[in-house]
Amino acid sequence: MINPYEEMNWQSALKIGSATHMHIANQETLNNGYKYGIRHFPISNYYPSAPYNSETKISDFWLRQHWAARMDDGTILEPPINWNQIITWQDDLDEPHRSQLPVVESERVFSNIPEDAIISPNAEHHGFSNSRSHICSPGSSFTSGNIDPKEQYHLKRHGFCVGFGGTWQEGFEGMIENLVYPDGGGITINHPTWFSQLSEEHVFEMLDFDESVLGIEIYNDYSQKRNWFENPNYKAPSESEPGFSLNLWDRILSTGRKCWGVCVPDHSVKQGTNWNGRNILLVPEFTEHNCLKAYRQGQFYGCLKGNGLTVKDLLATPSTISIELNAPAIIKFITETGIVSTVKGERATYNIPQRDGNPSLMYVRIEVEDDSGERLFLQPVTYK
Repeated sequence: MINPYEEMNWQSALKIGSATHMHIANQETLNNGYKYGIRHFPISNYYPSAPYNSETKISDFWLRQHWAARMDDGTILEPPINWNQIITWQDDLDEPHRSQLPVVESERVFSNIPEDAIISPNAEHHGFSNSRSHICSPGSSFTSGNIDPKEQYHLKRHGFCVGFGGTWQEGFEGMIENLVYPDGGGITINHPTWFSQLSEEHVFEMLDFDESVLGIEIYNDYSQKRNWFENPNYKAPSESEPGFSLNLWDRILSTGRKCWGVCVPDHSVKQGTNWNGRNILLVPEFTEHNCLKAYRQGQFYGCLKGNGLTVKDLLATPSTISIELNAPAIIKFITETGIVSTVKGERATYNIPQRDGNPSLMYVRIEVEDDSGERLFLQPVTYK
């Protein structure tokens, strides 16, 4: 039995709001995330895919790019890179981009980081040569791409790759190599169904790559809000709700693979109002290392709102799994066969079916929902 909450002291653990995939490119958006409960910020910006911190300036990416740039012909341009010196075709650019050159030193992106907030390195990586996936790596300082993903400065027509440019395997190796803590953080597969539309086999291959591949986004708020079905050519995935990848998660877990499920706002956090999608990290003390270790160990649960309904205790044995909440809600126990038990209340227990004295199922995971629209998604307990 593998229970990520096995050694969890639910009574003393701190519950820290976090999200592995949220675009925060200015102080106003940071303030919005903080206002609605985020305290651990693995900010996942791109264009370029570079970690942000208290010292970050947008001009840093222009005047002193500290990572290599990849060309379509395989050439590598070594850092430091000053794009002002490389873009000699300024007269060919459309306005307002022509007038924006040369770029000059800018102010810091964040002028006021709250004292009780922690920013961790992260970025959203894309543009792989053998995958249309978007990947985050909370806790990794790996950097890729450049300042021109939308061809506004004509870098692509002058031979530069959009995004990473190499294989996803090369990208994963770079993300793992640049983890700040070897035992914390890792790699998440973003919006695998509603945007990336990855095949199951492709997701399996990524999950099998390394133990630091954490899992998939089971809820992406920005994907949930998009009008997918207005496009008659859109091939809807086998999911019952836009933005969710719960069916994919269950199919993955049915294979016996480890796969944590994360909930994220993606771009929604910058829209100025409240939004859904976050993870509640369970940590003994609020430190960056503890937050990133919680992601690696699966000691968190995903949710939509992050306020009100919480988990007070979860106990799993080879014969039973029990949960206690702080308020009545609908509690669902889910296995590879689907929903096997539904209970309304503050407590619920599911008896694990046995065969020859051993559990006869692959996994059990728990979903909780209350009348406010809050939903909690506990990480699976697996029986092998």
